[in-house]
Formats: sequence, structure tokens, C-alpha cells
Amino acid sequence: MGAPERAPLGAALALLIAVVSLTTGLSPWLMAGLVGMMSLMIAVAWPDLLELASPVGSRIVIAGTGLLGAVSAVVVAERWSPTTGIVMVCAVGVIAAFFQQMLRRERHELTASLTGTVAGVVITGLSSTWVLAQQAALESGQAGLVTAIAGGLATALLLNTLPVPTAVGFPLAAVGGTGVTIALGTVLTGVDLLALAAVGAITMIASVCTHLLLGSALVSKDPAASLAVGAGPCATAGVVAFLAAILPI
Repeated sequence: MGAPERAPLGAALALLIAVVSLTTGLSPWLMAGLVGMMSLMIAVAWPDLLELASPVGSRIVIAGTGLLGAVSAVVVAERWSPTTGIVMVCAVGVIAAFFQQMLRRERHELTASLTGTVAGVVITGLSSTWVLAQQAALESGQAGLVTAIAGGLATALLLNTLPVPTAVGFPLAAVGGTGVTIALGTVLTGVDLLALAAVGAITMIASVCTHLLLGSALVSKDPAASLAVGAGPCATAGVVAFLAAILPI
């Protein structure tokens, strides 16, 4: 799966997030399901992308962290603060990664395998912020904010497929995604135009950078590894969506 095929996968996932955000009452559960799917995609692909020495164990730990985060975001939100839940899930994932490496029979590339697994754990753990963002947006009556961010993300990742140099493609994707975020946010929410521009710019720049970083791996064009290149930017963008949903903008 080449570079032009990876970003549309991310764009498709972002578009699914936008659609789910419009389903009102059921959206937190549907978003949790979508986050779980993204976590599984990343878990399957991550050891191949980073060429980790213990792929099966790493997949289990990374997938388990993402699934635990998705479920806990909707089940135990009333008992924990949102940030506490995220920290606890990521901490459990990091501890599990250490145990997984300690139980390995072959000890070669131990440091690389551990750090690579922890990086995957952080990404899937943070993906649950999409669920928290949707819940916060619903409570504040600004569910359209998540839709706007996800729509802009889909646009940015799609524009990033254009066969142009990075010096041209990067700003084009960032500006295009920000513009769509502003347009959708203006129609769907009452958020200030300047705030929409700031949220859009931060999300698009961070997401396109993440896509370029993951896509720079030597095996990123392989079919399995490319799943993480597509899903990774979508998973991490939830952090900005969550902050935008809870901050007074």
C-alpha cells in the first residue's frame, strides 16, 4: 500500500468520526467502538512498522490499552475525571509493556522493543480522547465542534496524498484542513472564528506531521505497516478535539 493509499485510509477514518459525532445520544458508544477499531488497526500494524522483536506480545498490549481506554471512557466517566481516566489507562498499558518484555525468552533488541511498544500504547491510550471529546461536546451543546475538527482532519489527510513535494503538500493540507474546520464550525457551532482557526491549525499541523513521521519508516509502504500510518494521525488528533471541547472557547 503506497503513500497515496495510506492517507485516504486516515481520511476515511476521520470521516467516520465526523459521521459518528452527528449521532447524538448513541455517539459516545459508537465513538468508543470506532476508537476500538482504530486501536486494533494500530496494534496489528505497529510492530511491523517499527520492526519490533516481539510482535505478538506488543500487539496484545497495544490493543488491550486502546480497548480498555475506549470502554472506560464511557463506562467509568462518572467516577473519574476524564484526564485521570486517560492517565490510568496509559499507565496500565506502560506497566503491561514492561511485563511483556520481562517475560520474553529472547532478550535481543530489548530496549527498542520496549520503547516501541510504549509508543504504541500511548497512541492507542490517547485515542480514547475522541470519546471524551464527544461526551464533553454533547454536554456543552457543541457536538458540531467534533464534527468540524474531524471533517477538517479528513480534508487534510486527503490533500496530503497529492503527488507534490512536501514543502508544497504540507502547507496545502494544513491550510485546507483548517479552512474546512472553520467552515463547518461556523455552520454547526457558535464558536468564535478565531478560536476555530486556532483549533483547526493545531489539529491539522499536528496530524499531518504525525502522518509524515510515521510514513517515513522504511517499511511504511508494506500493507500491514501502512495501517498504522493511516490510523495513527486520527488517533492522536483526539487530544486536540478533547481540549477544544472542554476549554472555554
